[in-house]
Amino acid sequence: MPRKGHLSQSELYEYIARQYDDFQHVFDRINKERRYLNYGYTTSPDQSYEDRQEALCLKVFELAQLEKKHIIVDVGFGSGEQDFLLARKYSFQKLIGYNIAPAQVRYARERSTREGLSDLLDFREGKAEELPGLGAESVDRMLAIECAFYFDRPRFYERAAQVLRRNGLLVLADITFSDRLAFVTRRANNLGRVSHLSRNRELWQIGFDTVSLQSIARQTRPGAAMTVREILKGMIRRKDKGLTGNERSTWLKMALNTQVVVSGLLTGLIRYDLIVLRKR
Repeated sequence: MPRKGHLSQSELYEYIARQYDDFQHVFDRINKERRYLNYGYTTSPDQSYEDRQEALCLKVFELAQLEKKHIIVDVGFGSGEQDFLLARKYSFQKLIGYNIAPAQVRYARERSTREGLSDLLDFREGKAEELPGLGAESVDRMLAIECAFYFDRPRFYERAAQVLRRNGLLVLADITFSDRLAFVTRRANNLGRVSHLSRNRELWQIGFDTVSLQSIARQTRPGAAMTVREILKGMIRRKDKGLTGNERSTWLKMALNTQVVVSGLLTGLIRYDLIVLRKR
């Protein structure tokens, strides 16, 4: 989660886009094979870091109840790794991904072309609150894996309800503050965008019914802790291998923010939930 203070939504998105482009540039330089950017879902201490990250995506896919006829939207798709996984595991009509980081969008497009999946996986640069090019009731499923805390939530839920067909599902792997920190989220800054669970529920209930809400803090905390270690170890390994000052700063901020999340999950002040919502 970003630690910048009082930013407008457009300023926040510019900051996030630069941050995730930095991640992408480092992944490109080290030729990282599986380019997930999530805290994972831990079921065994023997799981690799990437296997935990992949497991979280698979949990979201399972909850989405996907069918061959479905048109899917994935908001905040990162490098697209989760969508290439989806294409390997499930049959569906089409996936349209939206992301605000140009380097990540470019990588995902080039990979989909290279793997012969460009007709199935359509990666676009665009905001989750806008979803440019989508008509009303044109989508069957929408996925948001560890990204909704960046969004203008009221606008996002409103737009999601517009484009989803009746009874369509929105499935989120989402981080929010506990209701005990509601007073913090009332501040007019990025903490308000993260929101707390009760406020978040009020917003989605305008257009959605809650199918299920499952806390997975226990399963995500080990992967979040591993994220901090992986970042710090990686920076040491790459100390003399071309990591720019901006990239080093970006990764350090991610490590610091993630450590805050780890502590919050441990104390119950931060929630990590799998949420399934049905469009009315």
